[in-house]
Amino acid sequence: MLGRDRGLVLRVLPLRETSLIVSVLARQHGKLRLVARGVRGPRGRAGASLEAGNEIDFVFSSSPVRELGMLREVVLVRPWVASQKHLEAMALGWAALELLELGVPEGAPEEGLLDDAWSFLEALLHVPERAGALLLFYSFELRLLVRFGLVPELETCRACGGAPTESVDLDPLESSWICGHCRGSKQQRGGLRLEANVLQILQSMREQPWEVGTMETKAETRRAVGRTLHRLLVANVELYRYPRALALLKKVDGGSDHRVGGFEVD
Repeated sequence: MLGRDRGLVLRVLPLRETSLIVSVLARQHGKLRLVARGVRGPRGRAGASLEAGNEIDFVFSSSPVRELGMLREVVLVRPWVASQKHLEAMALGWAALELLELGVPEGAPEEGLLDDAWSFLEALLHVPERAGALLLFYSFELRLLVRFGLVPELETCRACGGAPTESVDLDPLESSWICGHCRGSKQQRGGLRLEANVLQILQSMREQPWEVGTMETKAETRRAVGRTLHRLLVANVELYRYPRALALLKKVDGGSDHRVGGFEVD
């Protein structure tokens, strides 16, 4: 079978001396793994198009008797991650690709994830403040949860239906919270205590995910938002792990205050 599609390159792995295995999230065919033969050799012309974070138009073939399809033609549309203006923004772009690679099973439909990824990368290009870029990444993480059908209940207490007015306890497995009145004096076991303003930021991210880059927030609040999303992803996405791109920056930074090149990374 021969197919044509447009997609986002998520990951590239070397295969033998001159070939690559390319993981791509495609508009019509979902997540694919394709062999690109000879692109690393002296006559290879498509290798530059097959970088993680590139948007590509491509032609591929597949067979029911082969595990991997074959990449036949490829044209670079836009190098989304490589065109980012700062190293930290590139790291956030790579981290988003890692989450897509880990969270989307092979063969699964893209279910709107491409639009989310391209919207995130586009917004990242236009946010001058590093703190705003991190908020955009957290918005992308929240969009992943929504696309995976794991919509957190952020508006009201699951016990009484009231709005948050003080600290609340979030249950990552239930993706919901209870207020201080319903909680009583004891913190919910396995829960994460949050201030009401953290929930309000998460609500803003869900309603207007690509406009939060201009929000003014304190570093402590951003860290709380990041921890919350990390706990939700750990609890609800089986193969989730902390993105290596962010972990590498954190290691290189070597600081003790969870800052990576200006980002508050937990």
